[in-house]
Amino acid sequence: MKMHTDCKIVIFVSSSGHCTLQCPYCIVHPVAKKQPSLDSNDMTFLFDTFRQKVFLAFSGKGDFFAGYRKSDRFLSMILTHDVEIGLDVNGILIHEFPELREADLEKIRFINLTMHYQQIKQHRLENVWVKNARILIDRKGNQMLLGTIISPALKDSWEQSLRFYEEEVFAATGKKLVLIRDINVSFSETDEVLLASIAKKFSHMVESVHQEDFANAFKGCSSVLCPAGKSYFRIWNTGEVQGCPMIPELCSSGNLKKREINRRKDLYACTDPMYCDCNIIEGLGKMVFR
Repeated sequence: MKMHTDCKIVIFVSSSGHCTLQCPYCIVHPVAKKQPSLDSNDMTFLFDTFRQKVFLAFSGKGDFFAGYRKSDRFLSMILTHDVEIGLDVNGILIHEFPELREADLEKIRFINLTMHYQQIKQHRLENVWVKNARILIDRKGNQMLLGTIISPALKDSWEQSLRFYEEEVFAATGKKLVLIRDINVSFSETDEVLLASIAKKFSHMVESVHQEDFANAFKGCSSVLCPAGKSYFRIWNTGEVQGCPMIPELCSSGNLKKREINRRKDLYACTDPMYCDCNIIEGLGKMVFR
């Protein structure tokens, strides 16, 4: 995610594993179904605390909004505030998105839609997913990434999944697909040959083969000054607020459900980028490189 934002506060709102699917390559076991989550009062406290424009990245492992009903109008409530939003969704539930006003839609700066074909097929959700994908592309096609996880665990269905996308979505919309390599397992030589083969076969609709590398942006830098704990936070569905989950002194920054947010006064000097949060902060131009 690379984009400019003038928001002074950036918050990664983690799904904590909430999801309607249970993909075999997901590292969350078990997938969270009926766990506690954030409510309107929690978010109101957050906005009242910062009292300035906030960038909210709803992402993590799973789909944050999968824990809510359309009737909750949770996304609509958030959009009534001075915000910009990045959304990571699996396309099964898009809630009130189709009815959003243009002014609210403009606040959604970026959408990452992932096609989990094997689960879509297993749960017989093909028609639902295709309908939702087309709605998202129609409304935010130029500001979205559409990808599918390429995992050796499901290599027998790689070509079938791309054929499904080609026939049901690409033919109607022209939206290209990114093949996202599973970073949690190793690819064998046979896997690599197969991946190269299908990427070539579907090159007309494959935008790229993506290898996630959280530390790549930091090459050539001895350290960075990071806003974690000062103007960047990760918030979990339990309400826990962290500056950075990987650094002990930044781990505890309060809890929304306890109506407490603690902020550092200074940027944090870091030499060990290792987390997806690093990508978000750097992608939004909020780090100072040394």
